[in-house]
Amino acid sequence: MKTKLMLLAAAVALSGCNSMDNIPDPSPEQEKAAQLAYEDLRDGKYEEFLDQLEPQLQTQFKDNEKLMKRFSRSIPQGEYKSKTLMTKEIEEATNQLGQYKVSYEIAYPENLVQYDVSFDTPNGSNKIRNFNIQVFGESSK
Repeated sequence: MKTKLMLLAAAVALSGCNSMDNIPDPSPEQEKAAQLAYEDLRDGKYEEFLDQLEPQLQTQFKDNEKLMKRFSRSIPQGEYKSKTLMTKEIEEATNQLGQYKVSYEIAYPENLVQYDVSFDTPNGSNKIRNFNIQVFGESSK
């Protein structure tokens, strides 16, 4: 029974890997926009950061500057050791616009950052539709 369960778990895990391979990588323009937005937010360049966002997300951050600054302070300072594209997915929602979400793992000496950034479609607009940053490890303060 354990063997069957392990085989089933392995099959499910492998089928998930295959679906990611079928989703295109972000375009060079989308990669650049994601990188610039991350760096601008980390460095406190809020106007430049807002330029990378779709108008609706720009408005949300302009209306809630505290949230933008909280994200900014959470990002470790200095250069990171590595950046890896971890996942790609296309999210379809019936009551919202769909989005193409990519997740990066950014490694610092004392922290690991998960940076999720969404665009309209693969190889589509380079304006960011949504994003999230989670920092794991030592406090960046």
